[in-house]
Amino acid sequence: MPSSEKDLEVNVLKSLEEVDIIKMRRFATRSLRFMDAYQKGLNGVQAAWAVTKYQGHRLIPETIL
Repeated sequence: MPSSEKDLEVNVLKSLEEVDIIKMRRFATRSLRFMDAYQKGLNGVQAAWAVTKYQGHRLIPETIL
C-alpha cells in the first residue's frame, strides 16, 4: 500500500498509462447509458436490458419507457 500521497499519485498515473484509451472510452460510454437509463426511471434489470439492446445508440430512447 502506498505510504504517502506522492506514492499514490505515481501509482495512479502508472495505472492510467497502462489502460488502453479505447477501453476507458467504452467504459465511460457504457456508464453514461446506465446513468441515462436510471435517470429515466428504469430499474437495474431493465437498465441492463436497455443498455445491451441499444448499445449502438448514445442514449436510451424515450419510446421504451
